[in-house]
Order: sequence, then structure tokens, then C-alpha cells
Amino acid sequence: MTGKAYWAIFQYYDGKLNKMAFKKRPVLVIGKADDKDWVVLPISRVTRREYLDSHYDFEMNVLSYPKMSLKQTSYVRTHKQTVLNEGEFSSCITDFRKEYQDAYIAIMAVVEEFQKDLINKSI
Repeated sequence: MTGKAYWAIFQYYDGKLNKMAFKKRPVLVIGKADDKDWVVLPISRVTRREYLDSHYDFEMNVLSYPKMSLKQTSYVRTHKQTVLNEGEFSSCITDFRKEYQDAYIAIMAVVEEFQKDLINKSI
């Protein structure tokens, strides 16, 4: 699963309803947490530009990533890592690491940078 993009059931806060909700969204699997859980990066449209992080949000436009079946420019949220149980995954979109190797390496470099910065700030 590592390196693949999947559709997954993802929990999020719905500001309009003021409660937690669920939706199907694309995610990029970046590692295995344990026997049944996987570390993922959400992929989101980010409709409000002020919520984008110019460094940690990796932009993916529709034309450059056709196998992702994006409807509009979306962002891999490298600073919003989460863990999903294997039961929350729906269908595989594409083997992102294979199809977009350079982008995958760039994303993982930003993930590494975020993790190092997080650790350095916490010590």
C-alpha cells in the first residue's frame, strides 16, 4: 500500500454543522503504522487559500497528474499526517510512487523536513 493513492473514508470537522463528519477523499499512503493501520497524507482541494501552507502543501494540478483523476488543483497536505485503519480504504486510485516518482520523492522530502522541524521544536 505504501506509495499508493487511495480513496478513503476520512473524518473531518464540518464548520457549517459544527461537528465531526465523514467523507470519501483521496489519500497518499506513506507508511505502515502497525498490522492494520497506515499513515496517510490527505489530498484536498483547499477551497480557502488562507488555509494553504506555502511550504508544506504540495500542489497537484489536473494536467500534471492525470492518473489521480483530480477535478481541480489539489494539495497533498504533508503536515496533516494521520493514521487510517485498513477498513477505511475504499479503492486504489493509482500507484503514485510508480507513476509520479519525482513528485513522490519531493513529497517525502517535505514530510521528512516537517517531522524534523516538529521534533526540534518539541525538545
